[in-house]
Amino acid sequence: SQYAIVIDDYSHEMPFEDVGEGVWYYDAVSYVYAKGLMGGTSATTFEPNTTTSRAMIAVILWRLEGSPIVEEYTDFSDVADGAWYTEGIRWASSVGVVGGYPNGSFGPDDPITREQMAAMLYRYADYKGWDVTELADLSAFTDAESISGYAVTALRWANAAGIVGGYNDSTLRPQGNARRSEAAAMLQRFCEAYIDSEE
Repeated sequence: SQYAIVIDDYSHEMPFEDVGEGVWYYDAVSYVYAKGLMGGTSATTFEPNTTTSRAMIAVILWRLEGSPIVEEYTDFSDVADGAWYTEGIRWASSVGVVGGYPNGSFGPDDPITREQMAAMLYRYADYKGWDVTELADLSAFTDAESISGYAVTALRWANAAGIVGGYNDSTLRPQGNARRSEAAAMLQRFCEAYIDSEE
């Protein structure tokens, strides 16, 4: 839904009644809200446990890039002209930040998985020319072998950079859906590591 990104002046206190101080994602939600990267699902809710869509992350990265307009046509069968996410996906596809499914679709409303989000962040960092050479050894995670081939390097980088961590049960859950709270945390870590340091 287009509620994922709300343009505001972000000068006021974070208004979300469902993000209490003391929860692990409070600082992350506060960060992405203050930066204008993610807004609420309403004026007073963030819905931290709701999944994040593939289109949302593509548009967030597009906004990080300054919302450029590209002329290239997006041939994804399910990305119509004029949708709230069209320009974001068109740009992200044109620079290699996102790809589609084998059937020619993009799945803009599909929940984004942790490995898909790591791959998008990795490709964006690589597109920007930032150093993505440090790669972690993921063998300690009990589900490391379940990582999709396309995402192995991205997750090794994301783990080394502190962007994606594991769970207390020693799993990485690469195919698990990234909740809004998790997406906020990954975006905060990414921006602090690569973008804020340049400002």
